[in-house]
Amino acid sequence: MNPLRADLISPLEMFKIGIGPSSSHTMGPMLASNQFREKVTNLITNGKVDTSSLKLFVELYGSLSLTGRGHATDAALCAGLAGFNAKTSPIKEIWQAKDIQDELGYFNINELKIEFKPSLDIKFQGWKINDQELPHPNTIKFSLFSFDKLVLEEIYISIGGGFIESIDPKTLKRELPKDNLVANQKLPYPYNSAQEYVDICVKSNKKPWDIVIANMEACGLSEKELRSGLRQILTVFDECIKAGLANEGILPGGLNVRRRAKDLYAKLQNNKTGLESELRPSVYAIAVNEENASGGRVVTAPTNGSSGLIPAVFRYLEENNSLSKTTLENGLIVASVIGALVKTHASISGAEVGCQGEVGTSCAMAAGGACAMLGGSPYQIEQASEIGIEHHLGLTCDPVMGLVQVPCIERNAMGAVKALNAVALALASDGKHMVSLDKALKVMKETGLDMNQKYKETSTGGLALG
Repeated sequence: MNPLRADLISPLEMFKIGIGPSSSHTMGPMLASNQFREKVTNLITNGKVDTSSLKLFVELYGSLSLTGRGHATDAALCAGLAGFNAKTSPIKEIWQAKDIQDELGYFNINELKIEFKPSLDIKFQGWKINDQELPHPNTIKFSLFSFDKLVLEEIYISIGGGFIESIDPKTLKRELPKDNLVANQKLPYPYNSAQEYVDICVKSNKKPWDIVIANMEACGLSEKELRSGLRQILTVFDECIKAGLANEGILPGGLNVRRRAKDLYAKLQNNKTGLESELRPSVYAIAVNEENASGGRVVTAPTNGSSGLIPAVFRYLEENNSLSKTTLENGLIVASVIGALVKTHASISGAEVGCQGEVGTSCAMAAGGACAMLGGSPYQIEQASEIGIEHHLGLTCDPVMGLVQVPCIERNAMGAVKALNAVALALASDGKHMVSLDKALKVMKETGLDMNQKYKETSTGGLALG
């Protein structure tokens, strides 16, 4: 279980701008290689290593090994080692890094050449590391040698949503994550469960988003900074939908999946389906996930595999209800609470609990955030979120050929519709229901642990077998 509390996880961590196609298998590894590059830079700068002959090897384990090529894990690692940033670097340059390193046989740090040929020096391994069980299904090991002497070894795990943790190479134990917020900060409104969050909202008589804003300010993140970051998130949502509705052709990877969002949107515009209102959120979700599948810039929501669902629901409600940008920001804040609760008490990693942790979490986040934007009570917000999770329990993660395309793209479309139905059901009730969100998260974690590994982002079972 994640040692962090849900109330310490910032909305700007649950929603991160990055690149497709996978937060666990692309963004996480890229961030890990960014951090490893920093450690190597420090060694070189401080004169703690003989730089005359440096050689790097990278090993990918478990789910990362099985679907690493389909998820562009190797390419993302190379981009991180080259110093590129998933949020800000040009997409084209990110995806060129691997080919350049393969051609040159090295990457540079402060003009120092470190020998590394990705096609030979990235190893796709199995389910054991150092003859021990993996600390997580998504495990990465970096080994830097000076001549034949090991001078730096780092192990990271990619735990979903672009979050990574360091692992002690000797004990293989997870180290306490160094959150960018102050973990021991005394919060004005502490909560670590859905029930506690609802109780605080009711008792304080504050808006659900104001609870989070107050906590973030206590941790040093001002409301102005928070809302500025959320505006960027909403901008990327819009840009991603726009690009997805405009682009066409075949998605990369070898499945020959045709992009269809543009064609579907044209039919909506021309009233060719007879189901325009029902289909619109699904088309928006497909647009975003096609951009993700092509390696474009998206937002983890909370993962890349589920990146289309929340933008679709929010765009649909914005258009139907003339919602302001501030209202959309408030919705993102509340959605982030739901995501933080899942991350803390279950998982948002498909490799750990299946797609219930990705699309299921996103559905719950979208439902909770949407319910808040439409004036729902704290009880109704909790109910809408629970409905979103409950009806994704047991959902497998079995991407065909390890690509975030089939069934992932369409699964986001269906999740968006479920989220809207969850909101409608909650707003039509008094918020009282039999199964609590906390209970659903407990069951979600248990279900994920019981699920056979072949159904958890390995492409060795289920739909992935054709």
